[in-house]
Amino acid sequence: MRVGFDARALGAERPSGVERYVVNLLRALSHLPDGPEVIAYTDRPVAEPGLRKGGPVRVCVVRARRGWLRAALPWRLWRDRVDLVHLPSTILPPLLPCPAVVTVHDLAWHYHPDTYAPADLRMQRRAGRSAQRAAHVIAVSESTARDVRQVLDVPRERISVTPLGVSPSFSPDGPRLAADAFPGAERLSGGYLLYAGRLEARKNLLRLVEAYAQVRRAAGAPPLVLAGALGDYADEVARAAQRAGVGEEVIFAGYLAEETLAAAYRGATAVVYPSLYEGVGLPLLEAMASGAPVVTANRSAMAETAGEAALLVDPESVKAIAEALCRVLSDAGLRARMAGAGLGRSRLFTWERTAQETAAAWRRALHGP
Repeated sequence: MRVGFDARALGAERPSGVERYVVNLLRALSHLPDGPEVIAYTDRPVAEPGLRKGGPVRVCVVRARRGWLRAALPWRLWRDRVDLVHLPSTILPPLLPCPAVVTVHDLAWHYHPDTYAPADLRMQRRAGRSAQRAAHVIAVSESTARDVRQVLDVPRERISVTPLGVSPSFSPDGPRLAADAFPGAERLSGGYLLYAGRLEARKNLLRLVEAYAQVRRAAGAPPLVLAGALGDYADEVARAAQRAGVGEEVIFAGYLAEETLAAAYRGATAVVYPSLYEGVGLPLLEAMASGAPVVTANRSAMAETAGEAALLVDPESVKAIAEALCRVLSDAGLRARMAGAGLGRSRLFTWERTAQETAAAWRRALHGP
């Protein structure tokens, strides 16, 4: 089996969820014994992403004189006689010389359309139509698979669930956060609460800041660090923190590279991730693998990902978030038990498993169940 893979995400300067999925999946596929042949197509030269030399995955640069999806990629797939193409970001070309598999990470555009700019929402809806056209859909969680069935009306036999993995960078062993990692990091030696992820409305950070302010007034709390690329929503959160009287205690770390992010998880008193909706919640896995106690939402894929290793809360209740923060901050024994349970839980999620189950999904796409 020869598989083409849209690997343009390998060139991302600041990789986030989908980009990290691509890098780690290709790396794991390259180390599979007797794995399928994979041609990872990019539109520009990229640094080698840790692929095994002589392994089944090779990177191929395709210069796009015309549109990548409309012309360059389909032409190269035909020339290389691939049996199947995998698109990790869902959008399908209008014409393809082979069956296609797409990965659906979430359907946030359906459940929270108000959090998208009009152009982004149109693109996401187009992605949904692509999933309906694909020969097979890979969902990153059982929760996302249910959404694909219910919202996109894709039959269950055309869906495979392949949970994500955790990069080896995220472990309890390693350096803690350096005092000069970002402005304000020098104030964190006594502990801190950490949120990691995009700073956007769906992540529910306004309620988090309000709950944090309540905890700080009632019982005291270490600083709250928000790690994610800054933008307009970050300004809105900063204004909310000022109104709540905790403007100086909410620290905006900006985007953190993987090594710095891993150090931030290790040193956190607790990680709090009260998102309104997630397809998997990769920061939860990273935090648990790093030995951090986790507070997260009790809905969509977050409860599925965290299992019984985290404190689960109603993300629309400021009171519930505040009570969970009080519990985890006031009980060192609870934090230790949660950290141990999280480590055990995170070991179920490996990129090797993701690669194995992805290859199995490819075979099902070509040959049936």
